[in-house]
This record gives sequence, C-alpha cells and structure tokens, in this order.
Amino acid sequence: MYIAKRVRRKFGSIARNAVHGLMSTDVARRNVENYYNILRAQRRDVPTALSEADQRIVTALREAGVYQTRLEDLDLVGSEQMLSQARDVRRDIEMRVAAGPAHLDDPYLIQANKIELKDRPDIYLFGLNERLLRIVENYLGLPVAFGGFNFFYTLADGCERGARVWHLDGEDESIVKIAIYLNDVGEDGGPFEMIRSRLFKGARPYTRPARHEKLERIIGRNISADEIVTCTGPTGSVIFCDTARYYHRGKPATGQNRTAIFFNYYPRPPRRPYFCGKPIVGLEDFAGETHRLTDYQRQSALWRDNVPSIAKYLLPR
Repeated sequence: MYIAKRVRRKFGSIARNAVHGLMSTDVARRNVENYYNILRAQRRDVPTALSEADQRIVTALREAGVYQTRLEDLDLVGSEQMLSQARDVRRDIEMRVAAGPAHLDDPYLIQANKIELKDRPDIYLFGLNERLLRIVENYLGLPVAFGGFNFFYTLADGCERGARVWHLDGEDESIVKIAIYLNDVGEDGGPFEMIRSRLFKGARPYTRPARHEKLERIIGRNISADEIVTCTGPTGSVIFCDTARYYHRGKPATGQNRTAIFFNYYPRPPRRPYFCGKPIVGLEDFAGETHRLTDYQRQSALWRDNVPSIAKYLLPR
C-alpha cells in the first residue's frame, strides 16, 4: 500500500512538472495571459465596493506586497471562535512535540494534522469570511479560490531550511496569504519576513528556494536591511502578503517557538491548479457547516470541482 502510494505520487509529480514545462513556453504564457486579461476586464464591470480601511489593505498590497494589522482592528465575525479552536489545536501539537520525534512526520516542518483539525471548523470557516474574500478579490482583480490553510508550529532551533529560506510560492503569478500569529512574535521568534523589492521585475525569476547569501549571488548585489520587512507583533497580529511576487521566509526562530496560521488564496481559476496543494482539511470535512456559507463562499471553497476535467487528474491529492 505504501509503495503503491509513493509510485502514484511520483507519477503525479512527473505529470505536473511536464504540464508546467509546456505551459511555461512563451506561446502558452501569452495565451494564458490574454485569457486572464479578458477575465479581469469582465470583472471590472462587477462593482465590489470596499470600506476605506479595506481599501488601504488592497493599496498596500499593490504598492508594497505586504500589510500588517491586528485581529481586533479588523473586527471580523468569527475571530473569537477561530482563536478558541486554534488554541486547542496548538495544545494538541505541543503534546505531540512533547511526546518525542517519533510522533512527528517532520521535526523541521510541524503542522497540525487532520485529526487535530477535523472537529474544529471555525478555523477553516474564518478563512472564508466574505470580507477577506472581497479584499483578496479586489487585489487580484479576479474571483478567489480559497486554498484552505496551514497551521504551523515552528521550533526555536535556528534551523534554516524549507520555508525558513527565501522562496517564492508558485501556484500563480500573484497570490495572497493571510497569516495570523497565535503567540507574541519578536525578532528571535521566527517572524514572517519579505523582501519588498521585486528582485526579478521584468524577467523570469529564480524560483528555487535560496539562503540569503545565495540569493545575493544570483541577483548580483547585496540586499539591504531596508528592503526586508520583518513582521514582529503580538498575538493576533495579521499579515496580508503576496507570496508569489515577493521573496519571503519565516526567519529561523532562536528564542521561542512560533505558532501561526496561513490562509491561502489564489485567483479562480488558478493558472497552475496542479501546484495548488490539497488542504489538510476542506469543505467536505465540514459538511454539517455548509448552511453557514453563502453561494459566494461555496464557490471559493469548491473551485476544484469546476476546473476542466483533464486538470482534475493533475490536482494534488
């Protein structure tokens, strides 16, 4: 069973990379961009008025790629329920960590698993808050595909690997992640960092993860401290960021462990649905809660059901 699963995963990866290579040719890229330009033009005819506060978030994303605020300032419906269940998840993860390495799939990338999340729907439903979807939609200029969330527990071991080195997310040309800190995060607590400069603007970017020194060698210059946005903040800090256009990382934590939720949003349909990982929990896991959702929210959550049939075979499972 395990071997068969690995073989299926390997063939799926080969197929996705082959399709991506084909879609990365100049002809394919031009056709795809023309298609999305038409979608954006159609979307401009659909009014989506935002409050002044929400428009500031969109403007900051367009100008700088990042915006930081607090849950209490956003005053979103469902915040308290989400935080209550998130604290319970963190407690479960800490019990797993205390039990030792044998209970961890990867000690360098600790995430909440399905067992810890499946009976806690308010975290997932918070990511479908219509106000958040409208903010993201106004930034992307397209309807939103909600990609679920990742619940990360980062050990303060100083390790620099995985998401702790500079990288770009590859699901689309532009995507939004909304991060929420579940503990106070200082300079030594693994804060989210982003390089505010578009290092490869006007050129194909280097897409593989790179440590700081290597990234400087690739671009041929030093990256100044002024170019790096370090998002420290108290519990409940919220970070909106475009992680496809701007290099980012979780700064290696050395002083204390960090707990954070990252909600994922793509244009609908995504350019590269085959790279949009299946969330650990999805709407199908919370079937009893769908009565709480509007049609707009359901469409955002169920975007996978509406991709072309051939693309469904390439979706990560």
